[in-house]
Amino acid sequence: MSAEDPIILHLRDVIRDEDGQMEQDYNYLVYDFGGDMIARAYLDTFDKVSILRPGPVPEAVLAYLRARFDVINQLGRDGYTMIWTA
Repeated sequence: MSAEDPIILHLRDVIRDEDGQMEQDYNYLVYDFGGDMIARAYLDTFDKVSILRPGPVPEAVLAYLRARFDVINQLGRDGYTMIWTA
């Protein structure tokens, strides 16, 4: 697996209250580049993606995400930080 061909999963998490009514609905794509290199994009904010680990990101992964999104965020010690914008 590489930046040129990540595994892409389409997932949906629905959170319901004790009466069974939907409280939250998360519809998102997970980009798995191998190892711990994972990115997530929520479909209601389709122009943004978040890399879910701190530290250096391989240039090939950044290039792949830049070609598809306008904003790239990355999870760090203090939450998410924007690391690139179009």
